[in-house]
Amino acid sequence: MSDKGAMISIVWACVSSWYYGYHLSELNFPVNSLTCITPAHPLPSRLPICLNLDSSRYSIVTAIFTIGGLVGSLSSSWVVEKEGIKGGISWTGYLNLVGVLGMGIAPHWYLLALGRFVVGISSGIAICLVPPYLSMIARSSPELASRSGSIGTMNQLAIVLGICSAQIAGLLLTGEKGDVPGSWRYVVAVSGVIAAVQIITSHSLTSPDDKAHDHASQATTTTIFDEEQGEIEEGGGAGADGRGVSREGVRSADEASPLLGPSTSPAKLVPSEQLSLHSIMGNPTLRGPAILVAAFMAIQQLSGVNAVMFYSTPVLRPLLPTSAGVVGVGITVVNAVMTLPAIFLMDRLGRKPLLLLSIGGMTSTSTLLAIGLNNSHQHLSAFSIVAFIASFSIGLGPVPFLLVSELVPSPAIQAVSSLSLSINWITNFFIAILFLPLRDLLSTPVDPHDPLSDRKGEGRVFYVFTGVLVVGGLLVWRGLRPGK
Repeated sequence: MSDKGAMISIVWACVSSWYYGYHLSELNFPVNSLTCITPAHPLPSRLPICLNLDSSRYSIVTAIFTIGGLVGSLSSSWVVEKEGIKGGISWTGYLNLVGVLGMGIAPHWYLLALGRFVVGISSGIAICLVPPYLSMIARSSPELASRSGSIGTMNQLAIVLGICSAQIAGLLLTGEKGDVPGSWRYVVAVSGVIAAVQIITSHSLTSPDDKAHDHASQATTTTIFDEEQGEIEEGGGAGADGRGVSREGVRSADEASPLLGPSTSPAKLVPSEQLSLHSIMGNPTLRGPAILVAAFMAIQQLSGVNAVMFYSTPVLRPLLPTSAGVVGVGITVVNAVMTLPAIFLMDRLGRKPLLLLSIGGMTSTSTLLAIGLNNSHQHLSAFSIVAFIASFSIGLGPVPFLLVSELVPSPAIQAVSSLSLSINWITNFFIAILFLPLRDLLSTPVDPHDPLSDRKGEGRVFYVFTGVLVVGGLLVWRGLRPGK
């Protein structure tokens, strides 16, 4: 594949990752536009300006996206079996368009929630399929293989650009306070326009379709998984060792994996049949890498990155009292900009150094944020938030999405991707549900007789995230081999 053709395919696929980021953030900024108390029907539209959402209903509408994402991730293996990776990515465009139409014309919050669920399914499928699709593009030529890390990082860049563009769309379309009546529908519609473009271009796209690639590969390589022995055998290939396990298809953490150093050429194995999760977990060679990938997807969310994003506006507002609406946009811009260095460093430094650098920075800044919040040091808290997000963006943000395609052989990619991304959605959901109760449990109200008053020790919850990051750092340092 030519560099131009590869870039077109990469951008087309990463649009689906962009959906994930956009829908994560699309209702955050225009919340006041969406939740006005008295719905009205402006002429000539017959749609209500807002949907009379109280805080509990708004929470349901927001959280149901993660439930849809979990369903999408769990169903991604089935989608690949039916349509292949490229076809599955095309599905995300159609699903996203259907969900956006439902949200955009919603006369009631029930339909808004249903639309959020559908776009969640689209996003769940996307974050499972886009990383292996990018890996497949990287394998299409030796020149692209040398940049596999940079290509894989485009997935995370698309996600953070989606978050950032949702905030910018909210600012431009609903005003600095996000309260222009009815304009929230235009924010939602932006994603539908992008989906329509992706659908139109998919029919003329020339890319390494996985199904076609599979058929071509069967002429030279037949992949067989032995359920009893738990081994992958290569028929007619010179790369298999005496145990029947492909040296290219299965690599231990001690070998020259991109995780442990600068990237090497990825495996050439193209599977004729995908393995089930049951087969993978029953295979000692594959079980360890599968658990590692899932663990890092969990650590990515348990690091507290979404909690830090939650705190960004209230912490920085005193420093920018006249620009409260711009604060959230600025934080998402930092997130996007700091992902760019990872693109250039991924193949130069390697995955392990970037992960250690990222986790080390997040550990120290999480501690500083806890100290700043506990002692009402606004400037220290503001610096810690920006530095925390920057540290996340260069390593723990992009690297976990690369691990699936680089630590397990091709026949196991779809099942491990479905498992790890499902765990990512689940931990994301629990952080959203448990963060505020945990913060309140670890802090004390200023007025003991008023539990709704300001609280002391709000930063203590970030010591919990610091502990999670320390565990994650130790896991990387020990070669990502649990129990050794």
